[in-house]
Formats: sequence, C-alpha cells, structure tokens
Amino acid sequence: MGRSVRDEGYRYTEWERGGVVVATELYEARVGVNEERNLADAGSVGAELARGRLLTGSPIFIGNPWGLTGYAQSEVLPLVQIASVTGIYGVSFVVVCVNAALAELWFRGRGGARSGRRLAALLGLAVLPALVSLVYGYSALGNSAKAVDDETRVGVTVAQGNLSVGRRWRSDMYGRNLDVYLALSHEAASQDKPQIVFWPESSMAFFLDDEPLYRKAIARVLRHHDVELVAGGPRKGEKAHEYTNSIYSIAPSGDIQGRYDKQYLVPFAEYFPFQIDILDRDFSSVRSFQHGTQTHPIPTRAGPAGIVVCNEVMLPEVVGQRVADGAVYLVNPSNDSWIDDPKYTGQQFDIARMRAIEQRRYLVRASTAGPSAIIDPWGRVLGTTEVGTRGFASGEIQARHERSLYGRVGDLFAMLCVLAVAAALVVRRAR
Repeated sequence: MGRSVRDEGYRYTEWERGGVVVATELYEARVGVNEERNLADAGSVGAELARGRLLTGSPIFIGNPWGLTGYAQSEVLPLVQIASVTGIYGVSFVVVCVNAALAELWFRGRGGARSGRRLAALLGLAVLPALVSLVYGYSALGNSAKAVDDETRVGVTVAQGNLSVGRRWRSDMYGRNLDVYLALSHEAASQDKPQIVFWPESSMAFFLDDEPLYRKAIARVLRHHDVELVAGGPRKGEKAHEYTNSIYSIAPSGDIQGRYDKQYLVPFAEYFPFQIDILDRDFSSVRSFQHGTQTHPIPTRAGPAGIVVCNEVMLPEVVGQRVADGAVYLVNPSNDSWIDDPKYTGQQFDIARMRAIEQRRYLVRASTAGPSAIIDPWGRVLGTTEVGTRGFASGEIQARHERSLYGRVGDLFAMLCVLAVAAALVVRRAR
C-alpha cells in the first residue's frame, strides 16, 4: 500500500514490503541544485553505452545499440560532427542536456522559483554543450574541402537489385539474381566508368568458390569494363555443414583477391543460440552461419576496405577496429529486403552515416532494397538510391589514413560519463 509523503521539499512515494521502505523521488519542489537531475545527461549516456555493449560478441546475443538518442540528429550535420571526438554518445549527451534543462526550468517554474540569475545560469549550462558542438561542427565542415585531394579520388558504383532470397535460403534460389546484378553493373560501368562496383550482402546466391561458370560470367563483365567487384555471398567452411556469410573482393579477371567472413551475426536469423533452430533453412544444406574469425581489411583499388556487414555497422567499437586494422574506407553491404518498413532502413542509413563521421572515413553502403549510398567522412551523401527500387548510385571516394580523435581513444567520453555518475552516487551515499 502506497502513500504520498513530503519531507525537506521532496515528494515521494513509499512502498512498504516486509518492513523495507523503497522511496522513489518524483520531483524537486524547492529551488536549489538537484544532483541527480544535473547528471541526467551523463546517466543517459552511460545507459546507452551499457546496452550497446552488453553481451556483444558473446555466443548468446549481441548488444542493443540501435535507437540511440543521437541518431535522431543525423540530418543536423553541424551538430553531429562532434561524434568524431566523442562518438555517437557525445551527440546523445548534447540532446539530453538541453532537454533535461528544459524539464528543470519547467519544474522550477511550477515551484514558484523566479530567480532570473539562477534560471539564466541553468539555461547557459544547458546550451553550452550544444554551442560547443555547433562551433566545432561548422569549423569541421568548413575545413573539409582542404582534406580532399582530387587527384586520388576513385570512382565507385553501388548496384541495388531490389531482390532477395527472402528469410530462408531455398534451393530453387540457387544462382538467382546474378543476371540482374550483372546487367546493373554493365549499365553503370558504361555510363559512369567506375573503378569498383559494390553489390549487397547475399547478392550472390551461390557458392562462388564452387562455381567456375558463374565466376566466368562475372569476369566477362568486369574485364570488359576493367572494374573490380565487392559482393556478398555464402561460403563453405572447411568442416561439413559449416558456412559463413562472406564478402568477396573480385578482380577484373574473376580471381578472388580477398574475403571477409561476418563476425557479429544476428541471433535467430543467421545463427541459433543454444542450437534452437526455428527457421528451417534449406539452401544446399545451409541452415545457419558460423561466426567469422578476425580478418584484415580486404584489398581494393581504393585501398584496404574495412567491411562491416549489415548490423555490424551498429557497433561503433567494431567499426573502429576495422580502421585500427588499416582500413582507409568502409563498406557496409546489407540485406534490408526482409523488413518491409522503410523506417528500419532509414534508421540503419542514419547509423551508417554516423560511423563515417566518427572515423572520418568514406563509407559505401550497398543495400538489397535501399537506401544504398556513398557517404563522405562528414556524413554528406554523395550519391544514393531510392528505397524499394532497382538502380545504382555512383560517386567518388578517397583513401584516408589519418584517424579521428574518437578513432584513437574510442568510447572514452562515454566511460567518463559512467565514472561521473558512479562518483556522484558514492558521494550521495556518503552524505
């Protein structure tokens, strides 16, 4: 049974169970500094960091790093440039800081606090992080032209077939869609003269290593236009019934130059925790994928490419590791056909843009159903396709070797927020 109680300017509710009283503070009615609310922004960042990292890379599950507050600001490019210093968590900090201050102003107004000096100081502290972010952002965008060397640009094209093998790998889909992607690549290469063509995850619905005729068909188009291909498809492992979700780099001759095996798989879609099989896959015996081992960036004409397949782009620390391993640009092959809601693909697109900003790398996103895009290191979209259409997008990228501050220190800002909250709780407990 609960009852409302007032004590020292606070109103809270008590639940008495077995003689233990649990009190939850609802709001502050008096004028003064509320430590808990002042740390709301840091606490929010700590919570986002925890759920983004929790169990990631374990055989049980991956973290829940989507839907972070900062992604909502991806279109406000001057504001989100701070991510190259703090990561996405710094953008979330700015947003929560401003909104927490607005909530504080409202509570103080209700309590009858009208001190102009106090309110001005509170508002100034709230606006300061946003102001710093905007000043930094406009400066970074203004200086971006100096960081691009026109002589080292490489033309690229992303082919979007708007096709998928669906949620299940079926034997009747083996080899399907190849003609569509070859036709798109031929058209794009004839029109835009790229040096590299990118296909999405699972665009090759066959085992590339076992199909010399398919490889010859691919090589015929690549050789004619003298282009490389980066494309996704399943791969047989060394052991029986062992398969990986892989991305290949293919030379104009049709030879395989490099390969990346996806490491962070989606549970119950690409693998089954605790051997709980609920999808009934049937694609030449493929039922689930194995986690890939750590691989270096794959070689391309634009330099070593860091591959993050589909959901892997949601993990900032994984993308950072690709850059630390030597990636001079990023590639995000994705399969977005299995979810019809464009809001999902829109969110994934915003996440990919933020990874480009954090690491100051060009990013090529190749999606089965869109949006596919070429994104520069400041989050600007250089070329894109429409969702649910068949087509291609072309643009230019550049190898970048310098690393951003965030790329060097990682989630230090978010860790400091966690420490600030922990220290405040210790001090409060001591009092």
